[in-house]
Parts: sequence; C-alpha cells; structure tokens
Amino acid sequence: MRKNMILTVMLFLLMFAWGCGDSGEVKVYDVSDEAVSSHEEVTITAVISQRDLEQNIFSFIECTNGTPYDLIYHGGVGIYNAYGDVITLSDLADGSVVDVCFYSDTMKLVSITKSGSAYTKDSVTKFAADVANGKAKYKGTTCLMAEHVVAFDKGSIIDVTEINLEDQVTLNFYNDVLVSVNIELGHGYVRLTNHDTYIGGMVEIGYDVIVPVTSDMLIAVREGSYTLRINKNGFSNSKPVVVTRDNETTVNIGDIAIPTGTATFTITPTDAVVYVNGDKIAGHTYTGLYGNYDVKIEADGYKTFNGGFSISKTVNTFTVNLVALEDEDDDEDEEDDSSTTESTTEEPETNVSSTEGTTTEESTTGESTTEDEGEEATPTDAEIPTGEVTSNKITIKTPVGASVYVDGEYVGIAPVSFTKVVGAHTITLYKSGYLIKSYTIQAANDGKDDEYSFADLTSLLDLVE
Repeated sequence: MRKNMILTVMLFLLMFAWGCGDSGEVKVYDVSDEAVSSHEEVTITAVISQRDLEQNIFSFIECTNGTPYDLIYHGGVGIYNAYGDVITLSDLADGSVVDVCFYSDTMKLVSITKSGSAYTKDSVTKFAADVANGKAKYKGTTCLMAEHVVAFDKGSIIDVTEINLEDQVTLNFYNDVLVSVNIELGHGYVRLTNHDTYIGGMVEIGYDVIVPVTSDMLIAVREGSYTLRINKNGFSNSKPVVVTRDNETTVNIGDIAIPTGTATFTITPTDAVVYVNGDKIAGHTYTGLYGNYDVKIEADGYKTFNGGFSISKTVNTFTVNLVALEDEDDDEDEEDDSSTTESTTEEPETNVSSTEGTTTEESTTGESTTEDEGEEATPTDAEIPTGEVTSNKITIKTPVGASVYVDGEYVGIAPVSFTKVVGAHTITLYKSGYLIKSYTIQAANDGKDDEYSFADLTSLLDLVE
C-alpha cells in the first residue's frame, strides 16, 4: 500500500512538470546565465583573394584594415553588380572589390555585390610599387597604395614587387586607394647571342623596351610577338621575336651582324692627319663597321676640317681639299660651290660640297674650323634618359650564386653591389636550371645604401610531375 502511494505521488509530480512547461521553447544555460545564439548578418567591403570551389571556401581581405575572412560559399549566395543586377561568378575577377554579406555565427555567405565605392583601371603599363612609402606609380601617375594591397598572377597571389615594369595590369581602387593589382599580360625574357658588333648600340623590343646593347644582357619584355630592332652608329637591322610568359627566348644576332668596310680619304695636302671618332688613324684609310662616323682632318697651315662620313659598302672613298689659312679672307664671301673641286669615284653616290672650301665624297659632310671647340659631332643613336646617379650603393644579397641583371644589364653574381640610380629598376635573377625571377625596386636619393634579399629561385626539377 505504501509502495503504491509513493508511485502515485511521483506520477503526479511528473505530470505537473510537463503541464507547466512552455511547449517548443528551448533555453540554453551557461553556468547561471542564459546564452543567446546570434544569427546576425554582417557586411564588409573587401577584395576577393581566393576562390576554392572544391571546398566551397571564398577568401576575402577587408579593404579598410586588411583583415582576412574565409567564408562558406553555397548555391544560395546572391551575386550582383553595383546596380543590383544578377551576375555570375565568372564576372568576378581576382582582386575585385565587393560588398560581402555573411552570417557572423556560421560564416556563411549571403551575397556578393560589386562595390559602388570602387573603380578599376585596365591595361595599365609601367606600374611600380613603392611599398616603403605606401604609393604606386604608373605612366607618370602616383597614387596611394594600401599596406595590405593584393597582387595576382594567373590566379595566384604574388608580392606586389614581383610585378614587372613591362607587365600590363588591372588596378582596383577603393576610396581612391589602390587595394589590388591583377596582371593581364606578363613578361618573358630575351637574351642576345653573337651580337658583339652591336655592343654600345641600342636594341628595341616590343612597345617601349629600348636599352643599350651590352656583352651580357637579359631583357624583360611583355609577352607577345614583336620585331626586334637593333642599331649602332647609324646601321640598323631587325628580326622577329616571340616572347612567352616567364620563359627565356634566345635571339641569335649573328646573321644580321654589322659588316665591315673601308673608308679611304684623298686629301690635299697629302700630309694631313685624320682622326675618326676622336682617334688618330694610320695613313688615310680607316676600316670599321658599317655606320656613321665623325672625322677631323688637320694639317699645318690649313683650317681644320670637322665633319662626318658613312661606311655603307665594302669600299668607300672620299676626297677632301683643305683651305689654306692665307686664303681664308678671300673665301669668306664666296658661294659654297665657288671654292670646291668636284671629284668622282668608281661608285659615285651623293656628292656633297662642304662649306669653307672643302670637298667630300658620298655621304661625307662637314666644315672647316680653326678652333676645336667649334666641333659638332654627327648625331648617332638616340639617348635614353637615366635617373640621378647617387654616391650610394644597392646590394643584392640573395639568392646567393644567382646572376643579377639591372634593367637588362648584367652586374654580377649575388651578393653583388652596384651604383644607386634614382628611379624604378627591374632586378632580374638568373641561374641555370632554375626559373628566372624579376622584381621591381624603387631607389630614392636619400643618402642611404639599399640592401635586398630575395627568395630562392625555383628549381626546374621541382616543376616536373
């Protein structure tokens, strides 16, 4: 009986407890305080840094502070342009600036919308990042650059200094600050061989690559098909060249090497001394490469002749009659051709009568002077402007053993130092059996020596699967 009574009381208590409960409500307690689960939507403006569709993870970097976010992507995510129109994932390029809406508790994406506070500049060239000063330059324009700027090359994130001056890029800005860069057209490298006759001249490749020809050079050039033009001292030639991204192209110049010819001067008086490009030559015959040259001819009792001539075939002959000093006053008011003597050669071309009583043959031109400071050299190759040369040095410390090229010209094996010249420069690192790598650096006239340590080069064997 007592046992039945206890069971009845327990049953009553259980029924009472069920009847007092609020149906469907669940309360979660943490120690003694009630915990409330948040399902709040959060919106940030960020750069798309990575899309992993296999894992359904999208990565973003917030524009204002550089905070990274890894958010979950799913089929219900809305994707829109800045006007609210529906677009597809393919319309969102790497580095796009977007307004990202997501749930703060689950980190699931709600929507991705192209930001109306962002703008893009396409097909930009001559881009160089000045990381130390938080700025970037392109085609003479300077802009602010975010400390957390993101750069992309073929879908992979790279350091912004790896963007070459010859690359063509897309720039993405948020509130007028550069937040991402995407390489549209990358660069490869051109190496010249058998080009000894052109050393000291100029080579032009592509859109705006114009550099001096040196004995060892490795030139960064935007990918594409071009005509390589090479010239020295008035002689020029060309070859087609195809530059592929991240690869080295070797161009053999041997078949268009500058030929050699002779220039023989018939001079009155016969004991005159001839200088070609400032150097005294033996006799009156000069042997040299095809091209243009400066010539100076001197003789006692005669006015000095200063002019130029061209070697354009195997044998070239020129006749020059110097003016005697005692005849100078008589000749001042005469016409140019009144004191010249015509001469002919076996292969006459252009007979040009010079002033002051001298005669030159073929493409020779010039004038007689009595003072050397009156000389004016014949223009040859175009001069390429260079930055201000400082008394400081730039040192490339690593990768040790790599050949270092500065703007295409070889400077030595790392670690190596060279003169600091103000401006943006391309540092190219080469080592046999490794991928070529280049970086863009900025040199300022700040009275300091600069040092750079770059990452090790990638072995070609590591790329073999």
